[in-house]
Amino acid sequence: MRSYNVLLVEDDTAIGDIMQRILKREGYNVCWKTDGTTVLQEIREMDLIIMDVMLPGEDGYQLSKRIKQLGLQIPIIFLSARSDMDSKLQGLTIGEDYMVKPFDPRELLLRMKKMLDYHYGTFTQINHVYIDAERRRVFLMDLQHEVEFTAIERKIFFYLYDNRDRILTKDHFLEHLWQLEDRSPNIVIVHIKNIRAKIQDTEGEVIQNLYGEGYRLNTYKKK
Repeated sequence: MRSYNVLLVEDDTAIGDIMQRILKREGYNVCWKTDGTTVLQEIREMDLIIMDVMLPGEDGYQLSKRIKQLGLQIPIIFLSARSDMDSKLQGLTIGEDYMVKPFDPRELLLRMKKMLDYHYGTFTQINHVYIDAERRRVFLMDLQHEVEFTAIERKIFFYLYDNRDRILTKDHFLEHLWQLEDRSPNIVIVHIKNIRAKIQDTEGEVIQNLYGEGYRLNTYKKK
C-alpha cells in the first residue's frame, strides 16, 4: 500500500502535535509547518495538504492560491474555526474540502482517504459517476456520496461495467444473475430503473437503453 506524503500547516502547536501523531499512526508521512514561510519549498513532494486558514503572516487562503498558481494538482483540505457559509464557500472554491474546528479526527481521516483515492486511486469516471471496480463501490460527484445499492443492483451495475460499451439483452441479465424460477424480463427493467435513480442518470447518459436491443453502459466522460 502506498504511503502518502501529507503537508500539515497548523500554527497551533497543541493541535498540530496531536494531528501529526494521529496521521503518522495511520501510516502517513507528515511534514508539519507552523506557517507558510517554507511551504513552497516542500510542496512538490506532497500528495495532500491540510491547511489551517488562520496563520501568522500569509493566511491559508492566500498560501493555497499561490500553490494552485504553480499548476500543482495537490488536493487541499482547509481547517478553520469559521463556520459561516461565506468562509466555507471561499474554502471550497480555492481548495477541495473544508472542515470546521473542532472536528472528529475520524472524519478527517475518512475525508483524506476518499480524496486520496479519488486523486491517486483506481477510480473510473463516467460522467458524474466514480467507479471503484476492485472494491465494487460506486460514488457520485465528489466521492462524498457512495451509492447504496441492494445486492442485486450491485450485481447488475457491475455486470454492465464489466461488459461496458457492449449491448446486453434482457436474456443476458436473466441468464447470468437470476435463478430459473425467478426469471422475468420485467424484473430487469425495474432494477435498472432503480439503479438509474440512485446514480442520478435520469437521461440515460450512463446506462443507455437501446430500444429493442438492450442496455449499454457508456464509458465516455461528460464535458
